Amino acid sequence: MFRRNGKPTSCEPCRLSKVRCDHVTPVCGRCKSRANPSQCYYHPAPLTKSPGQVGRPRPTPRPTRKRGVCPVAHTPKTPLQSSQRNEGPLLSARSVSNTTSGCPAGFLGSTSYISVFRETTRVPRASDRSLHAEFEHWRTDPQFASARLIHLITAMPFYQEQIQWYYGKGRFTVIPAPTVLESLAQTVAYMESHSWDITDWASIYNALLAETEAPLNTYPTMSLRDFCSSFTGAKLRLEFIGFVFAMAGISVHGRYPSRQELDLGNGEKTDTESFLKEMVLACHACIEASKHKTHVNDLTIWMRYMHVILGTEVLGETSMSPTQQGKSLFGDLTSCIYAMGLHQQHSLADVPFFLAETRKRMLAVSHRTDKNLATLLGRPPRLPHRYCNVTWPLDLPDDDLFHDKINLDSILLRLDENGWNTEGKFYPATLIRIRDITSNLRERVLELSLGHSEQRDHANNLSETYKSCEKIFDSIPSRYIYTPECWKETDSIECLARLIIQLEYLFSVLHLQRVRCQTSSEAINDLLDTCLQVLSIIIDLTKQYQVHEVGKQFPWVFLVYGIPAAGVIVTELHRHTLSNQPLPSNKPRSEIIRTLSFLVSWVRDTTKESPPSVTMGACSELNNVIVRLLDDVLDYQPDSGQQTHERLEAQPMDHGFEKSTLSMGHGLPSEALTLGFGSGECLSWLDDLDLTLTSPGLLM
Repeated sequence: MFRRNGKPTSCEPCRLSKVRCDHVTPVCGRCKSRANPSQCYYHPAPLTKSPGQVGRPRPTPRPTRKRGVCPVAHTPKTPLQSSQRNEGPLLSARSVSNTTSGCPAGFLGSTSYISVFRETTRVPRASDRSLHAEFEHWRTDPQFASARLIHLITAMPFYQEQIQWYYGKGRFTVIPAPTVLESLAQTVAYMESHSWDITDWASIYNALLAETEAPLNTYPTMSLRDFCSSFTGAKLRLEFIGFVFAMAGISVHGRYPSRQELDLGNGEKTDTESFLKEMVLACHACIEASKHKTHVNDLTIWMRYMHVILGTEVLGETSMSPTQQGKSLFGDLTSCIYAMGLHQQHSLADVPFFLAETRKRMLAVSHRTDKNLATLLGRPPRLPHRYCNVTWPLDLPDDDLFHDKINLDSILLRLDENGWNTEGKFYPATLIRIRDITSNLRERVLELSLGHSEQRDHANNLSETYKSCEKIFDSIPSRYIYTPECWKETDSIECLARLIIQLEYLFSVLHLQRVRCQTSSEAINDLLDTCLQVLSIIIDLTKQYQVHEVGKQFPWVFLVYGIPAAGVIVTELHRHTLSNQPLPSNKPRSEIIRTLSFLVSWVRDTTKESPPSVTMGACSELNNVIVRLLDDVLDYQPDSGQQTHERLEAQPMDHGFEKSTLSMGHGLPSEALTLGFGSGECLSWLDDLDLTLTSPGLLM
């Protein structure tokens, strides 16, 4: 490939670095020697950009340092702080990507609505937050990565403060609080009594590797203190350090605004955004180092899960490539779960009670994440329930997991025969159990949606699954079910949890009804009624918008649940208006129109006053699509009966989410209402189960 002046074209990394390129294709010698083939490419017109084109990120220059000097002791600013400080606000999405956000997401099945953001220019896209250059820097410069890790570990008291705040404020968490807080206390106490000389960072790092290589042994009578001592203090392990990095990032994200200055207490200051990015990088470095040094253990599972959660916060909300990489990272987590045998009941036999219950919780939230990602991408789940025989975690508060056997036996007697607490309390385990139930239902729905409809027993499976929906949901005690009156009876966090549970159930039912509509036009009545139930709950949420927790979560709730439900209703309104036929719903047409009009007007006015974000921008754009369709319904002037009939005969009937193409005239996106049944990315915020601290779209 040659330039206009006849000289050969240089690859982009060499051109941007202003070094000589040997012009070898497909990968030049310099990029090959630097183990950087993924970035080596020859741009046909490197100085020309088409409108809206997103270029590849310029590689971040490595920090210069004098020979023999510790790179962290004398360079308080990291590459993130120097080169990333001017990026836009952080978004929530799926983990690390090594491609740009403009790359295709690959196959997207029938349940995915992520294609809306890829195919439609009317909805804002998230910027590329892959941190590819930074990951390459940490990977290709092990000396810098090791020294930087040691320097970051010295901020352990800062991490302890943030994580203590997180557990103090959070109502719903996964890892029991005593386990995390006790291990942090032991680590900080040891580091305060055994100060590190970080100029000798290499020796410290090698000692960490040696401890990480040792097996993490457990036994049934092990106490909490003994368990924590096995990976803290003098036995500090990289898996635990990576877990702390991820938890600190999640805590800081929930506590501070993106530009808040942070004093790490180790002589270094940064801001929230730079801190979050570096915690992703540091946790990833711990994962890479530990996976070659040790067998999979509980700390590995905790670290990998929280790394995925933190990655969702840092790398963007609707970009395709991070979602793809998030699925890959979750695939690694799933492999670790299978390798440990956590999907089998016998894995709980030789561990203390509190660790067995923690393993159950981790498996349950991983089930939920798996179904979210499967729904998001329209691909089969990686962690099916059919291969797991572990029972639900017991509905106990965190503190009760650590009693001795005598007291524990009396505590277990307070549970009912199904393992629910009889006091009506809403514990972290309560929500985990309920979400495991709904994930089981979602898995059945995915089998019907993504499986072969030509199979002989498909119709029977659809009927049986549809009938079992209520039966499965009825297994949840009624005291945990959402009702509009609960806002007056309990706190907003618990109400919000109940509301999300109800919406998840209704969305699974709605998904089944969509499948039914493919074979029976009579199912449209049930489909519309379910959509109206969803909108009724969304309207309940608008009445509580001034509550901080509700206002924080409303945009993604409306985007995931409200937009598709409203889209189904307005599409059917439009189609039946053109055909001059009654709407097959138990609600009067006038009431449906009033409900839609109120909701879209409220959202339009609210989004104008809300801080800008990708999620809010997507809500606004798709809300405008619904507004235009509704206006088209209200302003419709019927043509002659014959002409209308001919136009309707030519229109394919689809009871899914696609808009009618008739009489639009507004340049609507072709896939604007093809939203599927919920994004794993946006439903995932509950998987870390902390409704007070997480942002929209977090928590897979």
